[in-house]
Amino acid sequence: MDRPEPVDVLAFAPHPDDVELCAGGLMLRLAAAGKRLVVVDLTRGEASSRGTPESRARETEAATALMGLAGRENLELPDSRLEATAEMTEPITAAIRRWRPHVVLSPCREDLHPDHVAAAQLVQRAYYLATIERAAGGGLPSHRPDVLVEYYGHKEPDPSFIVDVSDVWEQRLDLARCYASQLGLDGVEGPVTNIASPDFMRRLEARYAYWGARIGTSYAEPYRTDRLVPLDDPVDAFRKRGWAVL
Repeated sequence: MDRPEPVDVLAFAPHPDDVELCAGGLMLRLAAAGKRLVVVDLTRGEASSRGTPESRARETEAATALMGLAGRENLELPDSRLEATAEMTEPITAAIRRWRPHVVLSPCREDLHPDHVAAAQLVQRAYYLATIERAAGGGLPSHRPDVLVEYYGHKEPDPSFIVDVSDVWEQRLDLARCYASQLGLDGVEGPVTNIASPDFMRRLEARYAYWGARIGTSYAEPYRTDRLVPLDDPVDAFRKRGWAVL
């Protein structure tokens, strides 16, 4: 069966820009380390308060190039109407089987946006069903990823691990700015949404500076998984990064 090479990380986004805004630092770090990364957007963001599907597609193309993705696809599920149904689960299951990732990256199940919650439920269902040979999944053979990891949107429950993104922070800001229509940076008048508010970039920086301070670095991103996280070198993992960390 003609399928692309397996990837290291398959990241799912309810809307184009969610991976970039919530997990952009991790994606940039992994890309710099030579990992193969793919993003699957569930919707085109057609119900967004700002921009259009066409402008979002152009912005997504720029963000894709900046992250150096091995591939990106859009399942064109209905924006603002995602539900954890069998019909919506199957194309996500098929994507996992097609790309055969080690790590599946998903929105957190705890979130304010109904699409983010539904997307997390869909990916969780598909993550399991992708391992079952006879489960519906585009007619593709089963695949068992190593782990499902959640990135944070509106809410931040206790994380399982934190990733230092200080070295790619400026790139991460550039990645966010790719979505000028959503951040209100395109010069077009429109509703002042959360991410289009004048202080959004300041709040973004403060948020990840907080998590950086928790591990003694400048900027970091939190992640959650239901599995225990193996640690081979606690001496290296817990070394001080320039100042004492409580």
